[in-house]
Amino acid sequence: MLVKIWTDTFIITGEIDTMRDERLTDYVRENKEFIAVTQVNVTDREGKDLFRTHFLNVSTSHIEIILPAE
Repeated sequence: MLVKIWTDTFIITGEIDTMRDERLTDYVRENKEFIAVTQVNVTDREGKDLFRTHFLNVSTSHIEIILPAE
């Protein structure tokens, strides 16, 4: 599932590996401390590209907003 994650500093766009028909809310709740994101693009809050990487662990305590990306 392609997602967009807002933290206080970054906007992270990438893929998370959810189970078929699993709700995003359930996925976040089950992954208590970190969410593994692949094929990642990280921008600042103004949209300036900062870096891309194949893998990033995102601390759930820093997530302000997470939603499916379009």
